[in-house]
Amino acid sequence: MTLCPRCAHDAVGRLATSPVPGVWDVLQCRRCRYTWRTTEPARRTRRDAYPDVFKLTADDLAAALEVPAVPRCAPRPDEARQRPGRRDPLRGAADSGVRGVRPARVTSPNRP
Repeated sequence: MTLCPRCAHDAVGRLATSPVPGVWDVLQCRRCRYTWRTTEPARRTRRDAYPDVFKLTADDLAAALEVPAVPRCAPRPDEARQRPGRRDPLRGAADSGVRGVRPARVTSPNRP
């Protein structure tokens, strides 16, 4: 049985497996969401070798104020070139950009 190195929970799931069978797996704890690859060093994969300063208990997790939100991804370079209100020929719809955010005005030293 595999224990989570960070919180010692026994519910660990497999997120991914190497395309080459038996090389590595990516595991994730169902309680604290710690994720690791099986090929990482013992200090990342085994509870007894995991640094004490980073270990969590069930009480630590229950007292946590919140799980930090993951920020939105930056637009891809081809999306960044689209100006708000311009028609996107690939999507066939108007691209309104990010709501509530105005694009920065770029000025050249030669023009005000």
